[in-house]
Amino acid sequence: MKLKYPAEAFALAIILFSSRMTDAFAAGVLLLLSVVLADCLKHFLEPFIPAWSLRLCVCVASGSFCASVFLIGFAALGTLLDTSVWIGTFAAGLLCARFVLRDGTGTSYGELFGAAAIIWGIWVLCTAIREYFTAGSVADYALFQTPFQSSALSEPAFSFLTAGLTLALTNRLMDKDCRGQNSLYAAIPVFLLLHPFTVRIFGEAAGFLITAAVPALLFLSVRRTLRFSCTGPSFRGLPADLTAAGFIYMILSIY
Repeated sequence: MKLKYPAEAFALAIILFSSRMTDAFAAGVLLLLSVVLADCLKHFLEPFIPAWSLRLCVCVASGSFCASVFLIGFAALGTLLDTSVWIGTFAAGLLCARFVLRDGTGTSYGELFGAAAIIWGIWVLCTAIREYFTAGSVADYALFQTPFQSSALSEPAFSFLTAGLTLALTNRLMDKDCRGQNSLYAAIPVFLLLHPFTVRIFGEAAGFLITAAVPALLFLSVRRTLRFSCTGPSFRGLPADLTAAGFIYMILSIY
């Protein structure tokens, strides 16, 4: 059952933008805009250039466009993206291009927009719940404080958990699964940009490599084991992998 939306790109975007409801709302629109741009560019260039050049043009254009619209869009909202998150938006654009080049959107955008609306709505809802339990606010509007709220919920570990839960709920509602989706494409950029711990004793360069390599190796090990697990169809593949990455980050952040 082929997915009608770029699950890998949405997974990465959810990880990057799932701490504030306004960020999630804007990110969903901008990501869908990047998918449409990549698809239009593909159909425009396909008759004129060879396949290898088409892939390169669509990937570079989609990544650059996605990073640009995210930077401009969030600046308009009064939020300046830090360097690591901005680089992550470029990677999300590349994943949009991968979806278009591999699966395509078809001749009609109806199925794409319908599927994207479902995952976008669940994403915004889960982010609103997470924001409330983090700071007692929704869309930056303060509601009321309770003892069970914690700033720890803003950590990357819970971003992975939010992404896994969002994709699983989407698959459940659409009666789909994430077969054929590669969780590495969504997880590796996060491992490189958002680290669960820091290492300073070996120098900056070595510390960066260690903090990126450790979660990546653990993720590969767990991902291999999950292939033989008895997870439900909606969780199988990408959602289960991202949920496991969340627990990996949670454990590593203790140290």
